Amino acid sequence: MRIHKFLTGSLYVSILMIQTQSATAELTISEASIPDIYSLDGTVDAINSGTISAQTSGTILAINGDVGDSVDDGQVLIQIDNTQQKAAVAQARASLAQAEALNDDSQTLLKRNARLLKQGTLSQGEYDRSEAQAKSAAANVEVAKAALQQAKTQLSYTEVTAPYAGLIMERFVEVGELVNPGTPLMSGYGTGAMRAITDVPQRIASKFNDASQVSVEIEHKMTPATKVTLYPFADNQRHSVRLRAALSDESSANLLPGQWVKVHIQAGARNAILIPSSALLRRGEMNAVYVQENDRSYLRQIRLGNPIQRNGDTWYEVLAGLQAGEVIHEDALSELGRISQTTSSDKE
Repeated sequence: MRIHKFLTGSLYVSILMIQTQSATAELTISEASIPDIYSLDGTVDAINSGTISAQTSGTILAINGDVGDSVDDGQVLIQIDNTQQKAAVAQARASLAQAEALNDDSQTLLKRNARLLKQGTLSQGEYDRSEAQAKSAAANVEVAKAALQQAKTQLSYTEVTAPYAGLIMERFVEVGELVNPGTPLMSGYGTGAMRAITDVPQRIASKFNDASQVSVEIEHKMTPATKVTLYPFADNQRHSVRLRAALSDESSANLLPGQWVKVHIQAGARNAILIPSSALLRRGEMNAVYVQENDRSYLRQIRLGNPIQRNGDTWYEVLAGLQAGEVIHEDALSELGRISQTTSSDKE
């Protein structure tokens, strides 16, 4: 047995050269076709999110939620003083009653003038004027109804409700503040389904066809996208295309908006060298395999890519350190044990 040492970077690796015939299973390296996957950084975004703003004027009387609070769909979040809005509703109701009374008189007068016109005791001009007054009175009723509906709507705006169930992210106002239409009140997001957002280089975007090509890595677990939207235009500064990958409710359960995730996009296939995880020998940050060459087994450091699932087993892409046609040992630990036994026997 001969022991050789070589320097890899700043790490000394001892190589045991075993001249006896290997007894462990061997694997001849060959290239395999694998999905060509691009991994991009993405962020989590709530499908339902936004800022609630005031739609009427008034002083804030009560705030029924704060940052981090859970809210139900339709729950009252902010109460605005409705004194003016109630007065406007009362005034609109009175105007409607007045318009309906005038309309009733006009319609009664029109019917009476129609009889007089037939009897010949009323001129056509007088009848036409009464008909025009009746139409105007009927139109005024519709205007008054619309004004009442608008007043009721303004009154409903004094109770600011949650548009969906979710969490409050920010609160912009305090009790006692005067708000006007457009004043931001609160922001929040729905706790249902989330989505991952990333910017895709144009060369990858051109290879995208459907949602089956996209998966999102969450806490080292791959989750398929339920729906993918690829913007039909590119950013004129970064020259990338925005992609939104929707996630299921189950996958979104523990996600928060703004959280980092990895978005993986399959863009065709390519040839690569793969090895089973059992062939790997890990020592700290070093990954190595036992290579069989000229009846000798020696340890060689390699550089790995992403793990790949094949037939229920984990394989790794080898980016550097192995070439097609070379022979490695399928079980690195078994080969290490065999070498250790051989070393002990030689010492004895």
